[in-house]
Amino acid sequence: MSVAVKLLTWEDIKDLPESHGRTEIVEGEFVVSPTPGSRHQIICYRLALKLGPYVAEQRLGTLFAHPIHVILADHVHYEPDLCFIARKRSSIIQEAYIDGPPDLVIEVISESNRTHDTVVKYRDYARYGVSEYWLVDMREEAISTWRLQGGSYELLGRAQRGARVLTGILTGLELDPAEAFDDPFQA
Repeated sequence: MSVAVKLLTWEDIKDLPESHGRTEIVEGEFVVSPTPGSRHQIICYRLALKLGPYVAEQRLGTLFAHPIHVILADHVHYEPDLCFIARKRSSIIQEAYIDGPPDLVIEVISESNRTHDTVVKYRDYARYGVSEYWLVDMREEAISTWRLQGGSYELLGRAQRGARVLTGILTGLELDPAEAFDDPFQA
């Protein structure tokens, strides 16, 4: 006897309550991740404080500084930590989700889910056309940036304290990883 497996889509999960963590669909399978910890959230906040004003001042597009559903294909969607949509591609922004690949996705690597960010999402973001992918590594206190070239990612750079994060999407941005990792509330 065979078992029928239904691959999930956005329509299957769009009305679920948000209180149970991040909900993503990977190759049709429902994946729930725990809510990120405090250090993860502080890093996202500090990146948003730096990137948000830059994107607004330069009139580049829209930065999403909180997770939003990004639908890459019928059976693949994620909730990145931060993502950016260029102004010329703003038509992919819908009320409850992003309909297509963002220009830039930033993921802060969670130790409990390291492979999901560095292998699975890395593969899918390249496969579905995310132009630039940043991996923010809390353990190494480094930001690696990847540019899509011919369907796969090419490393732009890996920056640690005192270096500048390289980006082809947010040209002219001056960002030292220390700005994300240093906690201004600690003495």
